[in-house]
Amino acid sequence: MGRKSPQEKKRLSYAKDRRNEFGENDKSSRKNIPRHKRRVNRENRHRDQRMLTSARGPLDVERAVTAEEDLLKVRPRRWRKWPDSPLGDHVRGKLGQVDQSRSFEAATLSPLTDGELGGLLAAAVHFLSPKDAAALHLLSHTGIRVTELAALELRDVSIDSVTVRGGRRRTIPLRPELRPSLEAYLRVRAERPGADETTAYFLHALGCRVSPGSVNGVVAGFGKLIGLPELSARTLRKTFAVNLLRDGVDLETVSGLLGHASPDATRTYLATGR
Repeated sequence: MGRKSPQEKKRLSYAKDRRNEFGENDKSSRKNIPRHKRRVNRENRHRDQRMLTSARGPLDVERAVTAEEDLLKVRPRRWRKWPDSPLGDHVRGKLGQVDQSRSFEAATLSPLTDGELGGLLAAAVHFLSPKDAAALHLLSHTGIRVTELAALELRDVSIDSVTVRGGRRRTIPLRPELRPSLEAYLRVRAERPGADETTAYFLHALGCRVSPGSVNGVVAGFGKLIGLPELSARTLRKTFAVNLLRDGVDLETVSGLLGHASPDATRTYLATGR
C-alpha cells in the first residue's frame, strides 16, 4: 500500500472527527474552524456596538436601560457543527451552500438597464419617504455598500462629493441630479427628534441611526413594488460599476470608487456578480 497524499490524510481525518465543538485542535486542516468562530464573534460584537451606538446622545437613564434590555433580548449567534456527523460532511455541506449562493447571484444579479434605473429613481421620489428616496439615489449614484451608507456622518456628505471612511477610505463625486433628493431629506431630517444630538446622516423617524438591514429591506420591498423582484443594494452597486465602464472609465478608477483592494477584485466582482 503506497503512501497517502495530504489530501487523502485530510479526508480520513475529517471522516474520523465527530466532535461538535471546534477550536482546540491546532492541525492545519482545521485552522478554518477557529476562523469561522472568530467571524461569528466579530458579528456579535458589531451588532452589540450598533445597538449601543443608536442609543447615544444626552444622558438619559431610561433610554440607556431600554437599550440594555433590547441588547440582552438578542440571542448571540453560535457556530456549531451538525451533531454526531463527521467533519467532512459538514465541510462539504458548507462549501455546497457557498457554491449554490454564488451560482444564484451570478445568474440573477444583473445590472439594471438605463430605462430601469431611470424609472426606479423617478418612482422613488413619488412613492418613498424623503429618507428612503435619498438613500436609494445615493446607492445608485455612488455604488457604496449598505454598511457604508448606514455609517455616513453629516460631515461625510457635501454638495459635490461623499467621503466613505473606514478601511477603504475614498471620496466619490456626486452628480448634480442627486442634490434635490438629498436636500429634500435634509429638510425632513432637521425636524426629527434628536436630530441636533447625533451626527449620523440617515436617521429613523425616532432619531436613531438607520441599520444596514433596514436599508436592504427598503430596497428589496420597493423593487417588488415596481416590478423588479430581484432588486437589491448589490444590484445598484453593480449597475453603478458597469455604467462607469461603459462611459469609458478605466478599471483601476472603478476599483478605487468601489473600495476594492485591486482591479482584479473588481474584474471578478463584475464577472460573477459577487
